[in-house]
Amino acid sequence: MVWDATDHALCLLTPDGQVAAWNPGAEQLTGYPAAAVVGRSFAYGDTPEEGIAALAAARQTGRCETEGWWPRHDGSRFRARTVIVAIRDGATVLGFAQVIRDATLHEEAGGQFEAIALILDLALSTMSQGLCLFDADRQVRLVNQRFFQMFTAAAGRDLIGTPIEALWALVFAGPEADGQTGAALLAGHEAVLGSGETVVAEMPDGRAIAVVRRGIPAGALVVTFEDVTRQRQAEREITRLAHHDALTGLANRATLWRRLHEDAADEACPAGTALLFLDLDGFKAVNDDLGHQAGDALLRQVAERLLRALPEAGLAARFGGDEFALLLPGSAGDLAVSLAEGLLIELARPYAIEGQRPRRVTASIGIAFAEEGGTTPDAMLRRADCALYAAKGAGKAAWRPFTPELETERSDEERLEQDLRHAIAAGQLAVAYQPIIGLAHGAVNAREALLRWTHPERGPISPRRFIPLAEKSDLIRVLGLWVLDQACRDAAAWPEPARLCVNVSVRQLGDGSLPQAVSEILARTGLPPRRLELEITETVLTNITDGIVDDLHLLHAMGVRISLDDFGVGFSSLSRLRAFPFDRIKLDASFVRDAVGRPECRAIVGVVAELGRRLGIETVAEGVETPAQLAVVHEEGFTEAQGYLFGRAVPTAPAAAPAACAAGA
Repeated sequence: MVWDATDHALCLLTPDGQVAAWNPGAEQLTGYPAAAVVGRSFAYGDTPEEGIAALAAARQTGRCETEGWWPRHDGSRFRARTVIVAIRDGATVLGFAQVIRDATLHEEAGGQFEAIALILDLALSTMSQGLCLFDADRQVRLVNQRFFQMFTAAAGRDLIGTPIEALWALVFAGPEADGQTGAALLAGHEAVLGSGETVVAEMPDGRAIAVVRRGIPAGALVVTFEDVTRQRQAEREITRLAHHDALTGLANRATLWRRLHEDAADEACPAGTALLFLDLDGFKAVNDDLGHQAGDALLRQVAERLLRALPEAGLAARFGGDEFALLLPGSAGDLAVSLAEGLLIELARPYAIEGQRPRRVTASIGIAFAEEGGTTPDAMLRRADCALYAAKGAGKAAWRPFTPELETERSDEERLEQDLRHAIAAGQLAVAYQPIIGLAHGAVNAREALLRWTHPERGPISPRRFIPLAEKSDLIRVLGLWVLDQACRDAAAWPEPARLCVNVSVRQLGDGSLPQAVSEILARTGLPPRRLELEITETVLTNITDGIVDDLHLLHAMGVRISLDDFGVGFSSLSRLRAFPFDRIKLDASFVRDAVGRPECRAIVGVVAELGRRLGIETVAEGVETPAQLAVVHEEGFTEAQGYLFGRAVPTAPAAAPAACAAGA
């Protein structure tokens, strides 16, 4: 840091020439401690008038260079070369920055000390934070230009000599506030500021200002003010999206789960509580025929209809895809049957989709009730899912309550899990690849391996259905290694040197088996380690153990890249990112989807791009489906993008990306 240097003297002067700050280099060069100098006019030169003339010249022209004799504390003098730079706010001189070098010892240094003066001047006048320097009496001695730009109430005022309480009142309460108000506001911030931490204060105009205080010699203080409104808005939006579905605004699965547990006493939901699971019938046809934008528009209308019908005490959630849930706590559960019957009619009404004829879908609804003897949240979810399966099996567009008889039947989930256990041997699984495009040149940088399952009776099964089943058991380890082996074999034969991205479950990490398996597969297939990238979701950040961290570092040491997938929708902590050797961050598609039309979503895209730049990590935008979305992520600084705009997942990788997929297209 320039101020802490001891090989040159730096001091800040008030507009009238008094010393406001005196750095360690000045103490060493002159022998005068800061306590003996701050607050005084320090005379130098052969006559006192020389110092006055130098300040006058700097005030008039902006800078002044002099050479003359300076006194030392021991009575001796030294030949000093001095540069004085005026710190201005428009035409107003706010103070001076002064650099002093011993000319007898540093003739050969040339213009180095002049450069230091310029650096100090630039740092004060162009820094992004507003800065105030207070003397030992806690009165303003120096204010930079940015401060006046940030706080219009201070514009045009001479703040030199203003007590800190009065400045606090002016900044945080407005020009009409008195010193007593400022003292109360300051007292509220003192405890945090005194410990060296940052205070984020909410301004009357809605801005958020980060305040930092640092002590300097002789009891003086430097306080900086930074506008962090944009960052705070992005943080709030990330928090909101962590608890709500980005598309519909409804609560998400995690929020519903938390609400069930909050309402439960002794792990039992209140008697009468009802949980409704809804699944749309015919939605896939709308999505396939009209595209994802039309499908999203329909889902938003479904959410609006659910909210209109929902009793005041209820909670509506989207589980993902076309699956929804309604929670009616306690006595509100008495309305469950009438609500379900009404929703069958309401949700079957035509949906208006811009540019298309109205489309119709219906809903299947399953209902679970909490019993007097006690029903756990787990049981509520399981029973509602079982009842939903029964409703769909009854011909759809119907509702069914959970009954004990349903529990004795083999559930759809159990059948799927059993079928999945035989799918590898039966040759029902395949790997498809979706391209990831480099935004700098528009070519394919990588391809993500995606598991596909074609059931002999049910046809294609969505990964959203069978991957969670595998996650619940050790089956995910078998599937994960099969995909890794098959994908590495395929990638080794690609005509292009693109990276291969393979998803890894947190259940595969922690016992040392994955690094060993990866090493064996790479050796067997001949794929270079640098071409393999393993993607893990944010859930790994909530399961930090030595074993998981060790596994990832072992893989990284082998040359395998590590990517953080679906960033922003989990509960990750930025501080935890440092524990893992990530090479890339993949921003979840939910943030990209609305980045074109919603400034707060675009702000999040920009924040993640900047985070990647600061950490030296590549950034990938998922779910890019339109040229407008591509333009946003490209402008905000993402390095790569992935989505239907560039191509869907296909069984084999083509030799090159289509020309229309270029970043500028």
